[in-house]
Amino acid sequence: KQWYQRRVRGILYQSQRQGRISFYMTNFGEEAIQIGSARALKFKDVVFPQYREAGVFLWRGYTPLECMHQCFGTARDFGKGKQMPVHYSGAKANIQTVSSP
Repeated sequence: KQWYQRRVRGILYQSQRQGRISFYMTNFGEEAIQIGSARALKFKDVVFPQYREAGVFLWRGYTPLECMHQCFGTARDFGKGKQMPVHYSGAKANIQTVSSP
């Protein structure tokens, strides 16, 4: 899971730097805490994440490709491209949509 997270983060960070996506927040050095906190919860527990917690989504079964669809706002994004990049939603994994002020 951490390898996926680092790989996806690198691709998305470079995409944002190239102007392919409008917004991306990195989570360098935060991978282990995300996986650790997700492992400590039961699947029935509801998660209210912030936008640097893609590892929680990956732990609960989201694929790196699903995360990328959300960031790029493709038709395969669960939110149909209506959210800002990195504002993942997770109804299938009992995770509330990421929000920002």
